[in-house]
Amino acid sequence: MEREEREKDRQFELRKKEIDAEKEVRIRQLELEAGVGVPLAPNLGRFEVSKNIAVVPPFREAEVDSYFSAFERVATALHWPQEVWSILLQCKLSGKAQEVVASLSLEESGDYEIVKATVLRAYELVPEAYRQRFRNHKKPQTRTFVEFARDIETLFDRWCAASKVKTFAEIRELVLLEDFKNHLPDRIVVHLNEQKVPTLSRAAVLADEYALTHKIMFTAPRQEARPPTMPTTASHASRVSLGETRSAQETRECFYCHRPGHLIAVCPVLRNKKAPSPVRSKSINLIHSMSQTNSNNTNEGGEKPDQVYAPFVSGGNVSLTGEPVGQMSVTILRDTGAAQSLVLADSLPWSHGSYCGSNVLLQGLGATPMSVPLHWVWLKSKLVSGRFRVGVVPTLPVEGVTFLLGNDIAGGHVTPMLEVVDTPTLEPTDDILVQAYPHVFPACVLTRAQSRRLGDEVDLSDSILERVNVEPAQS
Repeated sequence: MEREEREKDRQFELRKKEIDAEKEVRIRQLELEAGVGVPLAPNLGRFEVSKNIAVVPPFREAEVDSYFSAFERVATALHWPQEVWSILLQCKLSGKAQEVVASLSLEESGDYEIVKATVLRAYELVPEAYRQRFRNHKKPQTRTFVEFARDIETLFDRWCAASKVKTFAEIRELVLLEDFKNHLPDRIVVHLNEQKVPTLSRAAVLADEYALTHKIMFTAPRQEARPPTMPTTASHASRVSLGETRSAQETRECFYCHRPGHLIAVCPVLRNKKAPSPVRSKSINLIHSMSQTNSNNTNEGGEKPDQVYAPFVSGGNVSLTGEPVGQMSVTILRDTGAAQSLVLADSLPWSHGSYCGSNVLLQGLGATPMSVPLHWVWLKSKLVSGRFRVGVVPTLPVEGVTFLLGNDIAGGHVTPMLEVVDTPTLEPTDDILVQAYPHVFPACVLTRAQSRRLGDEVDLSDSILERVNVEPAQS
């Protein structure tokens, strides 16, 4: 049942196309009889479109270049009148080809050559396109060398057919013209392609005319006429011509930077602007001098950082989940010269879940950048807290430091912010500092408690309360 339905649908579509074709032929006949267009050929009225339209090859947009060859072979074999070629062709066109043909006038749509050229131009199948296909064709891995040879032969034939060359002399001109264009600037090649020059001599003349027309030179103002002096030697003449050429070049002005002495083609400012910017690596500008005794030692945990870093060293906690469970204590060094924060590899149990999927290039004093993986880490410190991307490295240049806090996380924060509380707290170390540096902690009034704390009070209770035994005087 389904096969019969498909057959009925196919017959219906075929009959519909036949009716449309006959209708279009009839309309064309009426227009030609009314005096529009060219006179109707005698055998056009006897040609039955409905019997021949089924033989027209179906149009495929992927095989446009080979479709017209197949159509012409069928039309020639069946002795179709050339006047009906465009009508039969338009009955099978679809997609972009149908759109471009619909934009043609009535007279142009009746000419097969015009319709063919319009469709090929719409799919960019011009001689230049065939030439590029032939020159850029590469052998696919799935095709044999015999098939590859057949492909390049077909491409070359299509290039020659599109260029309308058949004899050896025409092919010679085609190859010479191609080689000539390969040595010309792009703008001149575009000009020659637009002019569709067929021969090498004609192309050379047009190239010279274009170069002379578009050359812009600024010559120096004329000077007073001087009596000509003949050069004494050939070397003197060459020096004079070279000097004149240099002086003419020095008077030119660049269109881009407006400086004399060069043209825009060799402008250094424009070249530097067009040059691709290299991939910049994040810098780690920490400078640390190493003595000969510890130059071979790595950064081992448990050691304290050098006192020179003491104002910028603080404590903190890191974890992979942000939960209190699993937090690890780290010694943080704030490095204002670092663009990327780093952490030691043995600080946390890293995994694929914490990996960000990318690496960062680090460069310090050494010229060779180092690729470092990025991981997500939860950081809790006095400066900043949150989830950040940090680089994981095996060692750090400062002993006792496990986390290098760079500008990418801390930003402009260098030291923790001061905290103001309602009730001041007295640390045990405050008394020691007051005793060691009394001029730093001045007091307007010295209380008994402060004096007693400083140890200036003298206990005289024993001397005052002691009983004095006085013997009576004898008379």
